[in-house]
Amino acid sequence: MGYFVLEPMLVERIKQEVPGLVEVNTPFNIEEMLEASNNSPSVSIIYYDDRVAGEAGRGEMSVTYQQWLVVLSVRHSGAQLQETSVIRKEAEPFIDQILNAMKGFNPQVVGFKTFKRTNSPVRVGGKAGHCYFPFMFEIQKLI
Repeated sequence: MGYFVLEPMLVERIKQEVPGLVEVNTPFNIEEMLEASNNSPSVSIIYYDDRVAGEAGRGEMSVTYQQWLVVLSVRHSGAQLQETSVIRKEAEPFIDQILNAMKGFNPQVVGFKTFKRTNSPVRVGGKAGHCYFPFMFEIQKLI
């Protein structure tokens, strides 16, 4: 079992649970996601980091959480500097679907528990006509 065994499972989960997406991507980081074409609406799934929470057994075991960013990207030509509510309105149903798909998702892989939402290290961002909404999820991995 590979270290990134969850990535294809996350891609499939989002494709199944979030209908209406144009594509689901797996860029290396948020900067690469921003440079890509970002067809709309799309989701990028990005391995972010590990969070090590503690250790046991004289350092031979540690409680580790894999952290995954799930980033919704939405473009709308009507969303300009003074009026951006239209892009949030378009994103809202996708956000609900992403959160419902990920919170408590158990991939049923030996050594992993279930996903939980945690604070995102990346803020909502964008510019006129394009916005991205990042959500961080982590899953305990027994190492």
